[in-house]
Amino acid sequence: MNENPAISQALRSFLNQAEVAWFRVYDSGFGRKRIYTRGNEYSQLPLRYSTKAKIYSYFRKYWGVSFSKTLMCSMQPLVYNGRVYVVVGDPGPVAFVVKSARVVSSTCCRLRVRAVLSGDPDGNVVVYYTLARTANGSYRIIGRTRLKYDYRFTCMR
Repeated sequence: MNENPAISQALRSFLNQAEVAWFRVYDSGFGRKRIYTRGNEYSQLPLRYSTKAKIYSYFRKYWGVSFSKTLMCSMQPLVYNGRVYVVVGDPGPVAFVVKSARVVSSTCCRLRVRAVLSGDPDGNVVVYYTLARTANGSYRIIGRTRLKYDYRFTCMR
């Protein structure tokens, strides 16, 4: 499919923002108040992510409903005294930096995108996304391949 470089760059930027969203929330608790409960150490998230609704809303900027719920669940958030806490620790390496992206197919309301992601210890990985157009003309990711290899998309509950 012949593609405009500006569109390709905008698509790559959108996918990068979506892929890094989980880390933005999870890492925002670094250096903040800590509590110990259930045998784990938890870090308090800042005010912009102080409720599950705020976190969910942030994920919904990029991801569909089910992906947003799964991203939230994979963090194992804990609400304590009205604030959200997440488990402290290094989650490990995962491919999340979009190096290239191109539209493979499109319809009036869907895009199928092939992207190459880096960050995995085994090298670059190819991921296919399905993006759906929303009522206001923006897009949200409703499909993504290689989910079983990525802890962000694994709900542990």
